[in-house]
Amino acid sequence: MLTVLLVVIAAYGTATLSAVAGFGGGVLLLPVFVKVFGARDAIAVLTVAQLASNGRRVWFNRDEIDRRLVGVFAYGAIPAAAAGAWLFATAPLPALTRLIGVFLLVMVAWRRWRPRAASLNDAAFAAIGAASGFGSAPRAPGRAGADEDRGRPR
Repeated sequence: MLTVLLVVIAAYGTATLSAVAGFGGGVLLLPVFVKVFGARDAIAVLTVAQLASNGRRVWFNRDEIDRRLVGVFAYGAIPAAAAGAWLFATAPLPALTRLIGVFLLVMVAWRRWRPRAASLNDAAFAAIGAASGFGSAPRAPGRAGADEDRGRPR
């Protein structure tokens, strides 16, 4: 019961901070989820939370979406997501935990050193899509290797 309360409080707090700041909810919630659920399951649980949050934003802002830009982003994101999913399914858990830690440190450093949004051309935006797809792929529900954390063979 205490674990559920901790997760609810952390989710509410990061959602509030994200709503005020406009970013960062998932990055802040990830370490809490890793501590509570373990590295592999934390990523899957965070995926569901982020999907609900971002799906709601897309729905409410659907008239403002630049579909051409979505296509440019997807051009990089889709193939990189496949590569990220493969890495996640085959990576040993200690390496995956370190990779999550490095990702979080890089995100904090990036926000500190580059606080303003950059102006990007289509190629740069496709590269951002690739980085996003690669990093997001491990969060896909139903991923390969999910039973590995519980001691069951794949």
